[in-house]
Amino acid sequence: MRKKFLGPIIVAAMLFSTGALAQEQLMKVKGGHELGESAQQFFAEGYEGQMLSACTTGDFKGVNKSSKHQMKKYCSDLANARQQAISGKRSEYKGSGDVSEMRTDTFTFDDSRLVKVELVYSGPNAEVNYRGQSFDQIFAGIKGAYGPPTNEHSESVKNAYGVEYTAHRELWETPQGVILITEKPGSDGSTTLLALTRAEYDHTMAAGVPKPANPLQ
Repeated sequence: MRKKFLGPIIVAAMLFSTGALAQEQLMKVKGGHELGESAQQFFAEGYEGQMLSACTTGDFKGVNKSSKHQMKKYCSDLANARQQAISGKRSEYKGSGDVSEMRTDTFTFDDSRLVKVELVYSGPNAEVNYRGQSFDQIFAGIKGAYGPPTNEHSESVKNAYGVEYTAHRELWETPQGVILITEKPGSDGSTTLLALTRAEYDHTMAAGVPKPANPLQ
């Protein structure tokens, strides 16, 4: 049953290396990156490194003429994101995400280091042939890989029409980093999965975690 959950969402493989929470090492994140790695390294490897190389050479295989203008803008935006990240200022970079998983990615840099990764999964929905990942699936994948969470929280919430749902939040803490998954239930629901360095969590989130705002309001 565990493999059934881990296979479809690939949360453990995509976000963190196996056993990372129990070892004295940085968390590995999507694309082979590590929380805490330099922005220079981040943009030199993986998808970003490949795309910046292609932008430099202008070698966009399979790109038709009508898309070249969009590619030039993308290259400019990617180069700007890299410059902001390596400058030392706090900045965010919107990654490529994954259309097949209905997922968006955001990477946060501070002091030229990767300090936070945010993945937002749209829940299964009839309008998109029930693609997406449910909170239960994502939670099962993380729990199956790393064991019970450090802290759990749930509360009843209502949408604008008075329909009641139960929203969940699960937290895993280690000396090196933190994983936090938060549910927005309902027909247009989603699950937000955060991976943060310990310093980033302590500085920006720890005080606000005990009771989240109603995600339906």
